[in-house]
Amino acid sequence: MASVEELKALVGSKGEPTVYQIDPSMLRLYADTIGEKNPKWQQYVHPGLLAAAMFMGQGVPMQFPYPGIVDAGLELQIFKPIKLGDTITITNELFSVEDKSSEKGKRLLISMKSNIKNQNGEEVAASIGRVMNLG
Repeated sequence: MASVEELKALVGSKGEPTVYQIDPSMLRLYADTIGEKNPKWQQYVHPGLLAAAMFMGQGVPMQFPYPGIVDAGLELQIFKPIKLGDTITITNELFSVEDKSSEKGKRLLISMKSNIKNQNGEEVAASIGRVMNLG
């Protein structure tokens, strides 16, 4: 486990960009994940169903100081649709580490910023995802 100071020292660190080619299998996986049961989409999923949130969480490698992790929310902005055949590049950054400890225990609010661009370099989505690290 890393210390709180070691984790805070990583703020601003970016992970290696991850590149995805959007193909029909990814679209079907997304439809299955969100529970899309319309038989119309069982053979082929319309590209409009694909959301940028499917690709969040490809983060900066890090260890957490405390053993517990819970989701603390996601702010997502979608600027353009991600379509079949697109190549998208996702870059993630450790955005902030905030001490939220109280009499109930040790807590860190950890925020990751994600930027998603298409093959034309256009920003298609951005997000800030948060987890609470509990000790």
